[in-house]
Amino acid sequence: MQNSDIICNMKNALEIILSEEIQNIFDHFAASFGIVIVFYSLDGKILRRGLNQPVSGYCRLVQNNLYGSGQCSLSDESRCRECTEQRRIVSYRCHAGIEEAVAPIYIDNQIAGYAMIGQFRCENKPDAAVINEAGKAGIRTDLEQAFQLLPYYDSSRKKHLLGLFEALVDYIITKEMVSVKGERITGQVMGYIEQNINRPLRLSEAARAVGRSCSSVSHAFTASLGKSFSQVVIETKLKRAEDYFRNSPELSVSEVAERLGYKDPLYFSRIYRKYRGFPPSKFIDTK
Repeated sequence: MQNSDIICNMKNALEIILSEEIQNIFDHFAASFGIVIVFYSLDGKILRRGLNQPVSGYCRLVQNNLYGSGQCSLSDESRCRECTEQRRIVSYRCHAGIEEAVAPIYIDNQIAGYAMIGQFRCENKPDAAVINEAGKAGIRTDLEQAFQLLPYYDSSRKKHLLGLFEALVDYIITKEMVSVKGERITGQVMGYIEQNINRPLRLSEAARAVGRSCSSVSHAFTASLGKSFSQVVIETKLKRAEDYFRNSPELSVSEVAERLGYKDPLYFSRIYRKYRGFPPSKFIDTK
């Protein structure tokens, strides 16, 4: 089985099915509050987006002229991990100074995706650090004007907004508008791998996390994917590494290796070469 086939099968192992009613709910929410609301899969793909709202003009300016889109991806990934670990909604102000919140979607105690709202403000102007960077880039006036166009919620209204968002997420889960397709054990373990991709992973720990034996997990992976647990872990890490190389070019190979739980960057490079047939530097140069 080729690497591309393995990656495709891994995605299918935790394929989620969303009710069409979710789109209607998201559209109503977006229209009522002027706020972006999306449903993300575990690998970061947007599966539903209220009214198909685009990224705000403010965020486009920040991404295109200040910090790049990679910084947003890293921030989202970190917050998704945090809300999964805490099993609750996490509200935060992003690096660009706007408000966002993300909620984990669990199905039978298995993480299946995330609901996120964002691109609104609780202040009258951007953070000083952002304004300073915008001044250096010559876009301060445009940035401040774009910031004023974001929906404004003071602390009291923000509290009620988050309460409504939490109720909406609970409603989606309670009404079973999200379900998991594919082999159950494999899907559960793949969810565990995705959420712990930043550290070394062992079969015994993964099996214990989903309440299965090591032998049952091994058999499920072989039957569903044609690969062992350790091989799938490596494929998942390499794919995530390539996402970093593609979306966060400011990160070095050593930094990417560390983010994936490899303390020795040379070992990571050897693993990458073994599975891809060329070193990470070649992927970076040709992406």
